Amino acid sequence: MNSEQKCIICVKGAATLINLSETDCHNITWLCKLSFCVPEVHWSEDYWICTECASQLEAACAFRDLCIRSVAQRPQFELKYESIKKEFICFHCNESFVRKMLLITHLRTKHRDKTQCSYCRSTHTDDCSLSKTFWCDKCNILFKTQRLLRNHVAKCGVNKEPYNDFVTGDTDILQQGLFSKTCNICGMVFSTRYLAKRHIRNVHATEKNYQCDICQQKFASPVYLSAHKRYHSGERPHICSFCGKGFITGSDLYHHEKIHANKRAYKCDQCPKAFNTSSDLHKHKLCVHKDKSEWKYVCTYCNRRFPLKTNLDAHTKTHTGERNFACHLCDHKCVNRSVLLRHITSHSNIRLFKCNICTMEYKHKKSLDIHMRKAHGIGNAKIPERVKKYFCHVCPKSYFGNDNLQKHIRTHTGERPFSCHICEKRFIDKSYVKQHLKTAHNICFINGFLNADCI
Repeated sequence: MNSEQKCIICVKGAATLINLSETDCHNITWLCKLSFCVPEVHWSEDYWICTECASQLEAACAFRDLCIRSVAQRPQFELKYESIKKEFICFHCNESFVRKMLLITHLRTKHRDKTQCSYCRSTHTDDCSLSKTFWCDKCNILFKTQRLLRNHVAKCGVNKEPYNDFVTGDTDILQQGLFSKTCNICGMVFSTRYLAKRHIRNVHATEKNYQCDICQQKFASPVYLSAHKRYHSGERPHICSFCGKGFITGSDLYHHEKIHANKRAYKCDQCPKAFNTSSDLHKHKLCVHKDKSEWKYVCTYCNRRFPLKTNLDAHTKTHTGERNFACHLCDHKCVNRSVLLRHITSHSNIRLFKCNICTMEYKHKKSLDIHMRKAHGIGNAKIPERVKKYFCHVCPKSYFGNDNLQKHIRTHTGERPFSCHICEKRFIDKSYVKQHLKTAHNICFINGFLNADCI
């Protein structure tokens, strides 16, 4: 044996090696056996195999051959098994079952006498009074009877009076939403009836007796209050295993991880769109399909309506001038975090979104989508219409943006708020300062930072 020859399987040298071109007792080459068991790998006649790996290959070939030969006998076996296994037959409808327990369940659900429920006046098999309708106000656990709830409350440490499911809120509204997975007040859809009832009981309750001592917000349940207080603490113990982002509650993490799964199980019944969470679907219906006159959040300054409170809060800041999100690279302040993140990209020249047809590059995907639609007719991105809606009150000129308008107004007022820190020369716009520093003092900036090569 050559000292350089090794087994192609275990990559070890051995006393006895067999060439793959050699045959076994059945006159079959080892190359054919390897190709039969592992067809994904390319095997060559120049390879060698040791006796230990050859014995394992023999066993693998025999097992694979047995599996393939059993396919021909399987239909008869399956018919025989099918006739034996379903031996429990329903005498009402002749349906057969594998196990006795399945037959019992079938009899209870399909053939049980249906009577009118004394609790909800509807016809079904189970009495509503036997369902879990007694609720612990602290831990949200449901119980079938007051006695079970009373025993639980003694250990839970809350008020020992039993809490019925409908102790808070409008009883009529709650009764209507008892057997529905959809909230009949705001239209939100839930995966179970229990979640829908809990939402109605806590979100739409008329009595909210639990108040936060920090922001004075009130809640119908101490569970919701304790979850709310964690937002004040700022702790984020629930970490996403996909992206590492932290969340305050386990519920927030659960809904966030649905985004990574991207199953889009929540489909809109009015258009083809689908969403990862019921909350996103609810927001979509409010913003897209609901009439704007029915939006309940109204701006007190201009009477403009908004579908969501977050939209109203962001809009109100444009009236008050509140800008709490400051850039760490410059003195610019933004209305909210999303605008701040968009602003921070202006300090970088990295353009990740590139057109695969021409040489254009963009910082944002939305800009690339608009370019593809406008320049190449690809995609369905909506091309924004540029309208000069900012008018000068001195002359007839108008502008697309407010920044350009303010710069123009300074030409009328003579105001020059931006000055050169070297020669104290003043300008009406900050961009003129940078241009002046480059031409007069040989100082230039790249992405907002001083370039040392120009000094």
